[in-house]
Amino acid sequence: MDDEVLQFRCDLVSQARDEFAGRDPEAGFVAVAGRLLEETEEVVDFMSCPFRGTDARRRILGVDGYAFDDADGSLRVVIADFGGEDQPHSVTQTSAKTEFNRLTAFLEETLAGNDGHLPADEDPVADFANLLKVHRNAISRLRLYLLTDGVLSDRLRDWPETEVAGIPAEFHIWDTTRFANALSSRGGREALTVDFTDVAEGGIPCLHASLNQSQYNGYLCVVPGEALARLYDTYGSRLLEGNVRSFLGKSTKVNKGIRETILRTPEMFFAFNNGIAATASSVVVESNPDGLRLKSATDLQIVNGGQTTASLTFSRRKDGADLSGIFVQMKLSVVGDELSGDLIPKISEFANKQTKVSDSDLFSNHEFHRRMEELSRRVKAPPKPGAQRPTSWFYERTKGQYRIETSKMSPAEKQRFESANPKSQLITKTDLAKVENSWRCLPHEVSKGAQKNFDVFSKYIVAEWSARPLEFNDDYFRSVVAHTIVFRELERLIPAQKDWYDGGYRANVVTFTVSKFVRMIEESAPGMCLDTPLIWKQQGISAALTEQLKLIARSMYQVITSPEEGLENVTEWAKKELAWQRAQSKHVELLSEFKAELIFREQVNEIRNEAIEIARIDRGIADMSAVVATKPAVWREVRRWGLDNKLLTAKEEQLLLLAATPGKVPSERQASAILLIHKKLRDEGLPA
Repeated sequence: MDDEVLQFRCDLVSQARDEFAGRDPEAGFVAVAGRLLEETEEVVDFMSCPFRGTDARRRILGVDGYAFDDADGSLRVVIADFGGEDQPHSVTQTSAKTEFNRLTAFLEETLAGNDGHLPADEDPVADFANLLKVHRNAISRLRLYLLTDGVLSDRLRDWPETEVAGIPAEFHIWDTTRFANALSSRGGREALTVDFTDVAEGGIPCLHASLNQSQYNGYLCVVPGEALARLYDTYGSRLLEGNVRSFLGKSTKVNKGIRETILRTPEMFFAFNNGIAATASSVVVESNPDGLRLKSATDLQIVNGGQTTASLTFSRRKDGADLSGIFVQMKLSVVGDELSGDLIPKISEFANKQTKVSDSDLFSNHEFHRRMEELSRRVKAPPKPGAQRPTSWFYERTKGQYRIETSKMSPAEKQRFESANPKSQLITKTDLAKVENSWRCLPHEVSKGAQKNFDVFSKYIVAEWSARPLEFNDDYFRSVVAHTIVFRELERLIPAQKDWYDGGYRANVVTFTVSKFVRMIEESAPGMCLDTPLIWKQQGISAALTEQLKLIARSMYQVITSPEEGLENVTEWAKKELAWQRAQSKHVELLSEFKAELIFREQVNEIRNEAIEIARIDRGIADMSAVVATKPAVWREVRRWGLDNKLLTAKEEQLLLLAATPGKVPSERQASAILLIHKKLRDEGLPA
């Protein structure tokens, strides 16, 4: 094991021990490893439910977490093996088999309806068992994971697929090395290499559709429908780019029009269907007497056409459809590592803009994230008590950005970077959505999981950005950080409340507590608000606020673990708006010590309005600079292209003429208008 992997494991073990304030390192490892699985895009919305027990036959049962995948109908179930030793233990064939046997035994007993082994009181594993029984017939495949801080033995063999309770099941082991390698790879996900010769003899017929360039190659391919369905059965939603996975996960799995074509006129599928668009980092293409054949593709991702892919798979599985006469066109873009970070999101966005995918569905690529990234690098947080230097709250515009920043640094450079940008001050997109939707009093939406909550947040931000873009300024960023500080302090506080907290549902308790806190201030102290500027200044919360949050959290735990009659599942109960209504009606005292710390809303509004004015001035200056920095000859070409394509009004032509005149400096308003005209023409096809 090399030094980087050893350091990764050291950090992993440390995080596991700290996760629940040292109270339960094993459960801490499950929570941390679950987040890493989400980061590598193996799972979406991982739920912890640590449990060990025995059944009537005295078999040891075990499970630690799960994630339903709406996009491919699979269920991913996790069992963990945490050692926590100074040196990693070896994971052998025997020890891995023992853990998987515990997991499959749990699934068999639960799917058979035997629940005598489950805890009698409210517990996350009881919720999971209930969900298993309710959705048993909808599960297409079980993907079982063993997560460990150990290292695989060289003698450990591949694990063959089997069935568990009549459901196809596959097995995956993620040890320290596999986690470290996946997180350090392109995009922070494990490289997926698809061998097309496994699903189509000789590979997939294709045509080269680009100039010979080092950074980009394009191919037009014809994929047999049966082959595409088999690929999706094998790899599931890992084949889908993030935006596509999100869109497919909240839509019907089988498009009615596509299904009708598959079942009634399969010979016309190629004519009626638009096909799919995909990207890859590298491909193997061979020439034979019949033309080019695509043999394999690495980092394959479908960026448009997820509905087509899923419909073929589900029609084959549920309707017994014969796909032998169906062929699907595929546009494959091969993008080198140097351009992948910028180019793949653009390919995804532009491909989906031609279909009925809304701006909120493409929110991962929205300009909002660039603004947040810029603010997080520029706005420095004051030093914490005892510290001497300001730090940054690092916002990840793209997944794994923080890790990528440090991957090529020397040890000394990495230490300086992490000192200025502490890992504890990293904010991801889903972190932001979780925190801000809690502050918007939507705890039931946050409880639905990271992806569904992110969708709700995206709709809000897209609308706000369109109406009030200047509000996303320095003050907005400082407020987001203050909200995050409160949120994370709650995550730390709750596990330590041993007099009432029994474990489980921490995420639900945190979001309900924040939302209840906001409502209490509105109702009990009208005209007042939390002193977020002070939280930003101190980079922490006061003793009075700490006591107030603990009091609310205790009350919210009672609400969450006491579902409405007929709703026994706590996890599902927390997703209901009725649960939030119950939480709002629950009386909790606003402590006088904390109330004295509130400030008048007018003070906050004054700071907010001043920040908007500064942002307006800054944007005007930036727009003027952008216009002047572009050579007049470029503006002349832009104007000529717009005229040739009859896309300019008289006013727009006049403004572009101003920009194309040497020595002329536009006003702020004129500069803004010129840049909007330029954007409009680019959207219409103006060459970059």
